[in-house]
Amino acid sequence: MVNFRKDKKTLLNKEKISVQDTTKTQNFKISFQYLDTSQKYASSFKDWQKAGLLSSALKTLQGYCCSPLLEQVDGQKFAIYGSFPKKERTKFEYPQGVPEDAKWARIHILNRTVIIGHVVGDTFYVVFLDKTHKFYLTGRDVNKK
Repeated sequence: MVNFRKDKKTLLNKEKISVQDTTKTQNFKISFQYLDTSQKYASSFKDWQKAGLLSSALKTLQGYCCSPLLEQVDGQKFAIYGSFPKKERTKFEYPQGVPEDAKWARIHILNRTVIIGHVVGDTFYVVFLDKTHKFYLTGRDVNKK
């Protein structure tokens, strides 16, 4: 006969996690320290909530938080641009307070909607909520500027 009480206790002990677990401390992290909603094409959380985008954004970010940041860069959904786009390639201005050597990146949310930020280690610093993909203009969008 199996002693369920003992087996249950053993199972519980094996599944305990610790803040010292370095496999979790290396995961993707998010900071809103540099969030800028003051620019013409930058949105606020309230804007995204009204447009039905905020829950999609949070769900996407939650998924990224389960693994180390750099392991998830795929050039499609999550891309690191490096430097801030040249003036003819963006409708945004370099925000005050963001370090000049920031490695700019974007996370695709839905359709043309992206989160723009910069990467330091395993932290993604959200800078712009870009509802209409105006941070890095491509193709015909460059001519519409």
